Amino acid sequence: MLPDLREIQSAESYAARRNDLAFWAPWARHGLKSLGFPQPSTFRIPGESTNPVLVGDNGIVVKLYGEYWCGPASLCCESEAYEVLAGRGLPVPQLLGRGELLRDSPGWRWPFLVLSEVTGHSWRQVVAEADRATELELAAQVGTLLGRLREVPLTGADSLRPDSAAFGDVLRERRMQTVADHRAWGYLSPRLLDAVDDFLPNVDDLLGGVTPEFVHGDLHGENLFVAPERTALTGLLDFNDVYAADFRYGLVRLHLDTFRADRELLATALRHANWPVSAGFAEEMLVYTFLHDFEVFEKTPLDLREITDLTELAQVLWGIGQ
Repeated sequence: MLPDLREIQSAESYAARRNDLAFWAPWARHGLKSLGFPQPSTFRIPGESTNPVLVGDNGIVVKLYGEYWCGPASLCCESEAYEVLAGRGLPVPQLLGRGELLRDSPGWRWPFLVLSEVTGHSWRQVVAEADRATELELAAQVGTLLGRLREVPLTGADSLRPDSAAFGDVLRERRMQTVADHRAWGYLSPRLLDAVDDFLPNVDDLLGGVTPEFVHGDLHGENLFVAPERTALTGLLDFNDVYAADFRYGLVRLHLDTFRADRELLATALRHANWPVSAGFAEEMLVYTFLHDFEVFEKTPLDLREITDLTELAQVLWGIGQ
């Protein structure tokens, strides 16, 4: 007997079930059977995630998309990203198949993707026990990966086409909301936040002259995978937040979450991504810090509450020289 998906009727009921292995494993088996894939002996939930993700012991991953928590948009972004990245030899999962759990339903049909598993352990887990030389080597490999992503042709039909409006729309929304959000989060001085509206440029002016590139907008420490025994970057996951965008936007989560605001790691990654650091880099990055679509200081191990000057904040966070 399959668990009853009709119990998920709200964002709250979805949240309560989204990482429930016992609830989703029978449905993952049902989905794999419908597409003719082999069944794993066991599934595991790899960790907290927005969408239910089940990893089989046979190397097959099932990712399901609900109608809550931006599920429809996540499905579109991920499907598009896997199509654009296919065949480019990058350390990302392969899209093996796709289907719907409730194909004949008049309501939400519960679409899912079948993916290959990436090897290794999360960046956060590995770097917690790594020495400095290993951290720098892995940062260099991240930079090389970013450089390769910059070269990916934007052949998508929506967020990953060169003239997509999706990125600009996100920035406009964030520009209106960012000060209120940062006041609620409490990581920054209220006096500093008083100056942010005047500091932020018009979005059209910000994007003028920018050449869109493939940008992974959520490069946090659980989306990058590493094989510690080889000091090798082995995987990049989770393409829910990809854009044809300014390369700098993707650095925000990478630096403030994955690198924990370590400027030497950032400088190393940028060298290997072939990104020249301009004289105004720190201020440019502070703009994207405020315009980013996530609570970007959540994992940053710096107490920033005494800083009342935006130029000082830019240098503390992003000042890596030229």
